[in-house]
Amino acid sequence: MALSRTETRKSKKHTKRKIIVWIVISVFLLLVGSGAAYGYYLSKKLENVTSNAQNKLARGSKSDLRAEKVDPVKDDFSILFIGIDKRKNEPSRSDALVLATFNHESNQVHMVSIPRDSKVQIVDPTRTHDYGFSKITHAHAYGDANNNQGADYTIATVENLFKVPVDYYVQVDFKAFIKIINALGGVEMDVPVKLVTQNSNDKKGKDAVVLEPGKQLLNGEQALALVRNRKSPGSGGDFGRGKRQMAMIEAIVKKSATLSSVTKYSKVIDSLDNNFETNLTFGQLLSLRRYAGSLSKIDSLQLKGTDDMSSGVYYYALDEDYLNQVRDELKQQLNYSTASESSDDGESSSTAPATADEDSSGIVNDSSGSASNQ
Repeated sequence: MALSRTETRKSKKHTKRKIIVWIVISVFLLLVGSGAAYGYYLSKKLENVTSNAQNKLARGSKSDLRAEKVDPVKDDFSILFIGIDKRKNEPSRSDALVLATFNHESNQVHMVSIPRDSKVQIVDPTRTHDYGFSKITHAHAYGDANNNQGADYTIATVENLFKVPVDYYVQVDFKAFIKIINALGGVEMDVPVKLVTQNSNDKKGKDAVVLEPGKQLLNGEQALALVRNRKSPGSGGDFGRGKRQMAMIEAIVKKSATLSSVTKYSKVIDSLDNNFETNLTFGQLLSLRRYAGSLSKIDSLQLKGTDDMSSGVYYYALDEDYLNQVRDELKQQLNYSTASESSDDGESSSTAPATADEDSSGIVNDSSGSASNQ
């Protein structure tokens, strides 16, 4: 499948209208533990959904950065949450990336949100292509166009960025988001400013979703609008949107913890079926229930950076000093150390950055980011 795309201004805007869907995984992990309390029915439903979602990575059962395969029951480990928006006849890009680290001693979960336009080295885990530097969202598209290895390429790129292993991943399609919020009966959120956002069918004007400031109970469509918007005055751009996404995680977890109906649990589980994939087995997912309580105390980080239009294409240039701080924190969370921080991980590649019009594999760069209409 060719990656090159001729995009009009309208279609570029359409591509930018994305949904942060990784937050539904917090619900899923919580339900793995809580739902088991309802016995065979929900446990079997979860097992079937997980079975349908199984996908083995080309690298095998462990990260190349690990000497041995980790056991989530006893080892500290990481999970990469990947949110994608599937479209016909083109490779999928990752529109949300969050790396979560789980530490047994502290029983805490740390989450790092990675802006989709972050300028990073794209890593092909097969070492057969050199894509140079591009937006991190493109890693999934390159892999998707090469034997459906979107997750493989994304994981390799994230490992290279943070210098820590990505042990597991969960990939979710945005279509599950609205269903989950509605199945929960809505979530309570504090809307910081008035936000006007296109609806889930990309309709604006009289069909736009308008959120007034203040605490309120949001349904699925409204919650979607809250985590998408980065253009309304006072919304804070990418950084403000990232803060709202992290707040949404905690709101979903809090609401999930209060569920007492088997029917509601069942609907939430159903909303994930055929909308996600993972390399975690059902048994491994069950082992994560010990973290259910700590998910309400998530240590949330968002990579800092600056807008960069020096090449004529919008990128989010990461703050290297802060990135190094995050790397150190993740290593501490995982109790992970490398033999040499200057190992040949590809970051020092001499490959030139992508051009303003097209990067090394043919993906036409758009001007998303702070210039987006969402």
